This record gives sequence, C-alpha cells and structure tokens, in this order.
Amino acid sequence: MGWLATPERFLRPSRVRLGFLSVAALAFFVTEFGRFVYRPYVRRNDINDFGLADSIGNIGGIVVQIFVIIAAYNSTKKQSFRIAPLLAAGYVVYEFLQPVLPKGVFDWKDVYGTLLGLGLSFGILWIIWRIFPERASELDRSEPKPRASV
Repeated sequence: MGWLATPERFLRPSRVRLGFLSVAALAFFVTEFGRFVYRPYVRRNDINDFGLADSIGNIGGIVVQIFVIIAAYNSTKKQSFRIAPLLAAGYVVYEFLQPVLPKGVFDWKDVYGTLLGLGLSFGILWIIWRIFPERASELDRSEPKPRASV
C-alpha cells in the first residue's frame, strides 16, 4: 500500500468511493449557495456573521477538494487521513503567497476557513469510515507481511 495512493486501487470499485463523491457534491452545492446567495444577503443586510460569508469559499472548497481527491485515488482509511492535511497545507501556503501574486490579497479569515474546513473534513471522514469500515478484501495485499524471526 502506498503512503498516499495505491495504483492498484484506482480503478477498483469501492462502496466508500460513492460516499466520498456524495460528500464532495453536497459540499460543492452548499459552498456555491453560500457564495452566491448567503454572502450577498449578509452584505446587503449588513449582518455580522463573524466572517463566515467571507471565508465560505475556503471552508467548502477544501472539503470539496479533499473528497474529490480521496474518491479519485480510492484511498484507504490511512491514506485519506494523510491526504486531507496535505491539501489543506497547500491552501494555506497559497494564501500566504497571495501578497506576491498579481491581484492577490492575504486574508487571515481564509486561513482560518481552510483550517475549519479541514476539521470538518476530518469529522466527515471519521463518520464515513465508521459507516463503511474497511474490509480485509478491500485492502491492498501487495505489501509483504512481516515475518517472525526465529
């Protein structure tokens, strides 16, 4: 089994893959609702939502990206919990690079939103893996078993 992905699992059907794609689709629609309906409503009515409207793209975007990548890789439980923080780290690094990018604006709310989205993703991953526990037949068996020494 690879650290982040196992090529043998890419095309193998999996029950949990559908769960990951469902979460990604739901998170995408919630994020777009937040960006195009909730954010203008909050700004139009001058509502203080503690920055949620400003960081909804990062909160939902990282959830969508995590679950799309995990579904594409058909990741195991360990791999999915390794991939999620790496993707979030990429979002945070990108946010810190904003001042040197054209038209880039650094915003701490986006960093906090990404970390909040990562926490939400960890919670959802935990629930999914409780609903769809890994079976021995789904794990990659190409890795050699440790031998007992005599």
